[in-house]
Amino acid sequence: MAIKATNPYRMLKAAGCKMDSHESDLYVLATPESRRIVHESGWTFEAFVSQIDGKVWLDVPFAWEPFWEGRVQRKGLARE
Repeated sequence: MAIKATNPYRMLKAAGCKMDSHESDLYVLATPESRRIVHESGWTFEAFVSQIDGKVWLDVPFAWEPFWEGRVQRKGLARE
């Protein structure tokens, strides 16, 4: 099993990529830059066509950091 280098959320955000989410899954509009970032992060992803806008998006399971940060806060755990 490969170790994930880093969560792509922060890199995608810094690059100004259009993102959305569902629960812990990160959705990012498929562009050459977003594909490169997700691929280089080592995370798996699937492409899909949005029923809302008809564009291709990438679904990166469990990569939406705000979801996990919220869970940590609700549980009262400190993140180091």
